[in-house]
Amino acid sequence: MKLYNFILLLITSGALLLCTKIEAQQPLNQINVISFVVKNKLPADVASWANIPASIILVAQKLPTAQLQSIKLIVQIKQASTKVCGYAAQATTAIDAFAIRNFTANELTAMLANCPKLSNNMYSICVQFFNVDNYPISREFCKEFVVGDVATIYSTPQNIAPANDKIFADINVKAPIIFTWLPVVPKPKSVTYKLRIWQLMYGQTAMQAIKTNEPIVEKIVQNINKAIIPNFTYNPCSAGYLCHFVWAVQAVDKDDKPIGKNEGVSDWYSFKIK
Repeated sequence: MKLYNFILLLITSGALLLCTKIEAQQPLNQINVISFVVKNKLPADVASWANIPASIILVAQKLPTAQLQSIKLIVQIKQASTKVCGYAAQATTAIDAFAIRNFTANELTAMLANCPKLSNNMYSICVQFFNVDNYPISREFCKEFVVGDVATIYSTPQNIAPANDKIFADINVKAPIIFTWLPVVPKPKSVTYKLRIWQLMYGQTAMQAIKTNEPIVEKIVQNINKAIIPNFTYNPCSAGYLCHFVWAVQAVDKDDKPIGKNEGVSDWYSFKIK
């Protein structure tokens, strides 16, 4: 009987440890970033960003199925993937979980209180959500910006709308869809933007679709950061295709050469049709 009780205790303890580990390591899609906009050009003093209207805007949403009581938001400034400033998850205070929340420039710059005065260059500001056990519960989102007059370095376009992971009703995509993005900075004398939309197939990730599939839409505009798709046409969501799409914008000059880093291509955004 004693041996039986000992074995039962071991099994119960193992189950509790496993549950604790699973709870700590929640999936990366517990928090979704709906919109993350950063001005293309910002001053060197990070604290002053709080006084600039719409310098940084972050809108995030917790998935209804996510069981979270509190979370951590990590904000960091990076240069060429190397962290310049910002706190790690272990040094960040947890905040109450939310259904949907708009983080202001005031709140976000407070999370960058250890940042020095930035030198003239191109940077990225990155945000990511963690749980109280310092395990990531969202993917990292980064936006580029420029400090000072860096004439030879251009930022890439930044997607604005449709917001990332937006879900359209089928009837809504029959109306014109407006795609907008932040322009490259500094502003070139002439810039051409190429909007491309890819449709995912079963088993594909967004990056696989971008690299291997032909765009189902390619719209070219000059010197404006907006494109209107009057009649969005896509493959039927069958025979291997999903009602899941990704879009990105590329900036090129008059000779069709990319402007900015990453071949002038913005980060991709996704949207779905329900």
